Amino acid sequence: MRKTKAAWVAVMVSFALLAMGTMLINVPPLTECSSEPPVQTKQYWFRAERTYVQPWRGPHHVYGLFTVPNQYKFHHLYAATLSIQGVETEFTAGSPEGSDDTVITKPGYYTKRVYISTRTALWFLATGRFGDLRMPCHWWLVLTDTGWRPTNSSNSSFSQGSGIDR
Repeated sequence: MRKTKAAWVAVMVSFALLAMGTMLINVPPLTECSSEPPVQTKQYWFRAERTYVQPWRGPHHVYGLFTVPNQYKFHHLYAATLSIQGVETEFTAGSPEGSDDTVITKPGYYTKRVYISTRTALWFLATGRFGDLRMPCHWWLVLTDTGWRPTNSSNSSFSQGSGIDR
């Protein structure tokens, strides 16, 4: 008799957790989409074209696809951050530039796939902001100009013969 009662309680708790998870996943966005990014000097904001948010499938299933002009292709010239509804998150960049076939870009642009951690996605779920996470209009890739530029190679010590002799 005791085993059936414990099994019944376990089934009811599982059902309740499943129902609660389903409700949290289907929560609508809490905030409206902003039409324009903030204006700050030496910062360039790009909105996601698409987002894929399925953290229950494990790593690499929460990411946004961004279309970025080719002039921002060189990472060492820009510091990149990801802002989702005002929350700056850590991310990893995937798909070498220009190799993502899921979004067709116009000439002069490339596609950038930006992943966020499953932990961050679950934080959005637990705080009731999962609907905001699913909306591409809330994802912003922010590139900040670092000010670093390559030096002129004609002024380099190696090109003037003071470097290594061959």
